[in-house]
Amino acid sequence: MESDMLHVTLVIPVFNEQERIAKTLYSVKDYLSQQAYTSDVMIIDDGSNDLTSEVVRVVDIYSEEVKAQSSGVLVENVKNVGKGYSIAKGLLMAKGDIIIFTDADCSTPIEEMEKLLAKINDGYDVVIGSRNMNTSNVENRPALRGLLSRSFNMIAKTLGLMSVTDSQCGFKAYRREVARDVAKRQKTYGFCFDVEHIHMAAKLGYKVAEVPVSWRHDDGSTLSLINDSLMMFIDLLKIRWIHRKL
Repeated sequence: MESDMLHVTLVIPVFNEQERIAKTLYSVKDYLSQQAYTSDVMIIDDGSNDLTSEVVRVVDIYSEEVKAQSSGVLVENVKNVGKGYSIAKGLLMAKGDIIIFTDADCSTPIEEMEKLLAKINDGYDVVIGSRNMNTSNVENRPALRGLLSRSFNMIAKTLGLMSVTDSQCGFKAYRREVARDVAKRQKTYGFCFDVEHIHMAAKLGYKVAEVPVSWRHDDGSTLSLINDSLMMFIDLLKIRWIHRKL
């Protein structure tokens, strides 16, 4: 699709991100406003109990009145139900021809989305940003997190759930029809939803690609290395069982 006909929706899931979301939104909006394609930004607030939603509204007002940029879409979950739930909700609601999701800390610079769009343009249906490819540029990643990530991906591969090197980087792109298909079938709503999407997409015959991206660790991550890692491993078994006949 020609860039001047393309519409991209950027989905950003947030939970208690009042300290970081303004910087991310300003960066994202400034970048998108300079591109040939049209775009919109959707924030999914997963039941934050701080001022995250209020900050998003203020940024939208400033963007409209001062920078003449369009306001985003703010969706607020009644309670905290998990990142996977928020992403699925965003994928189902998004109107873009291509839907991209990124983390609230912008650990992967927004400019890297051009790599995802290029692969979509090459005919792929789902494109995964990776921190583990030879040409990936990773900064400040704690050794323990890197070890756990690689161990998790190895287990997922052993279970036959994916073939990519990095399922957990929060930077992915989908064609709209594919996004809706996998989101409707999704059964896990924690941090393992990425693996479930990749697994379903492959079994359904969609073309999945992986591209190296730049990524920088942010100390504000809410991931619990012990508790969340244990739940993720349990979810891998759940995904394997639920989709065994897909």
